[in-house]
Amino acid sequence: MNMRVKNERGIALAITLLVIIVLITLGAVFVFRAVNEKNISDHQRRMVKSFYIAEAGANAALDKLDTLINTDMLNTVNTTNPQIVGNKAQNYVGSGDGIGFLIEMVKNGGTQQFTLNGTQAEHTVGSTPFGGGSYSFKIIVKEKTDPVTVATDIWDFAYYYRIEATGTSGDEVGDVILSGDFTVRVQRDNFAKFALFTDHHRMPSGSTVWFTNKTNFAGPIHTNEKYSFALNPGGTFNGTVTQHELMARFYNNGNPILMNADNNPGLDEPVFNSTYTRNYDEIVLASSVQKQDLIDQARGGDTTPGNGIFVANNGTALTGGIYINGDATLNMSVDTNGDARYTVTQGTTTKIVTVKKNFQKTVVETVGGGSVLYDGLPDGVEDLGTIIYVNGAINSFSGTVQKDTEVTVSSENDIFITNHIMYQEYNAGSGTPGTAGYVPPNATGKTNLLGVVSWGGKVRIGTSAPNNIDIHGIVMARNGTFEVDGYNNTSVGPRGTATLLGGAITQFYGAFGLFSGSTGAQLAGFGRNFVYDSRTLLGKSPPYFPSMRAFIAFTNDLTDKVVWQEGK
Repeated sequence: MNMRVKNERGIALAITLLVIIVLITLGAVFVFRAVNEKNISDHQRRMVKSFYIAEAGANAALDKLDTLINTDMLNTVNTTNPQIVGNKAQNYVGSGDGIGFLIEMVKNGGTQQFTLNGTQAEHTVGSTPFGGGSYSFKIIVKEKTDPVTVATDIWDFAYYYRIEATGTSGDEVGDVILSGDFTVRVQRDNFAKFALFTDHHRMPSGSTVWFTNKTNFAGPIHTNEKYSFALNPGGTFNGTVTQHELMARFYNNGNPILMNADNNPGLDEPVFNSTYTRNYDEIVLASSVQKQDLIDQARGGDTTPGNGIFVANNGTALTGGIYINGDATLNMSVDTNGDARYTVTQGTTTKIVTVKKNFQKTVVETVGGGSVLYDGLPDGVEDLGTIIYVNGAINSFSGTVQKDTEVTVSSENDIFITNHIMYQEYNAGSGTPGTAGYVPPNATGKTNLLGVVSWGGKVRIGTSAPNNIDIHGIVMARNGTFEVDGYNNTSVGPRGTATLLGGAITQFYGAFGLFSGSTGAQLAGFGRNFVYDSRTLLGKSPPYFPSMRAFIAFTNDLTDKVVWQEGK
């Protein structure tokens, strides 16, 4: 009996030991699997993390490429002697060396940002901490095609780019590649980029024109003299404000004073939502040589003497633009086919020019006569866009700019705006100018664009023009003003707001309205609501529009066709 008990105890012990061994083994397997699965999970997490870090690096590289071109190259070109820029651009175009131009002109603080490696340019950024790991990238730029001359003082440099980005998380490495192409345009800087530019910020008589609470600018403004501010607010400015002189003028309760200051506290306090810089470099207005350029583009070799309406042609095709000798009226419209139509009257003759852009045809109809169909468009000798030049005054100007049309209307003398001038396509604004919540109109993403240039006279909003007038376009009065007829006619009283979607470039500052010096109330004329056309920020301008001495370089198609690839 005792032996049996002992045997049973021995068996129980053996079984217990076996169970313990099995449990330990199972536990070890469980722990091993748990550790292994954690390692696999950590590995996968680091892999995913390294990929996302690499993707962040690729996006950072794309932003860097944008900075290299649209900041570093732009600044280098803009601050280099214009004659040197023009000569270099022409030389690189002549030798077909777009990479050479890129390397020479992309500088930051005088230091080149690209290095030459064979036939390609490279910019490398080393390990950069990000998200608990780091990324690095290389930007490789190759020539897509040989650079070309587009027109006088306009060149295009076309490139391919490849971005190789690496992300690191622990011991895991991820790779992302972005590739695409872009074109850098080098051209003379353009006055179209200003919401307001004045050579002299006063009336031709010398009288002061004040910025008041009826003054609103959504975009950059500049004067080669000084600004004058009245009341609180003394204007609202949502873009950069620069003036050449050191001192600003303030109304000061009817006792004007000059101050090197942004405001006259408690009395005259303009609202600057960006920067106000005094003692800024002078910007010289365009020369008369450019006026002759516009005339030549419009005439297209035509030398017909006498007054009349001339659409330059060789008998079958157009060779220039539309040239009118003598005072005229001009109305722009869109016909039932969606084509741009220009109705011009000079003396007793009226011609209707219909531009069938989709078919590259133009119909010239003489009212009371006949019509002729020509090949081509009235786009000037260099085919940059519709050009209309009046060697005289435009006594009535109004209408609609067709949605696919870029046009410049230029005259020797005064231009009288008699009705709304609007783009067929634009994005309407909302609210009241100068108040919280106001959304100004814009033309972002649209292709219609208008330039209005008077070389020897004024651009005038006539007394027959409607109240709360809308004018879409870039207005330039090279030797005059952009002003309102009867701006101080208190018997007519206030005419609402003149909204300009574009900009005004003038020799002198024209009056738009009359205000009460004690209350700031508008007594006559228009309040001024000038809205900057942001499309002009990177060089967009009406065809043949007068340019500055300096050059700019820019691209706006970096992200148009990006190809994304994971891994190398």
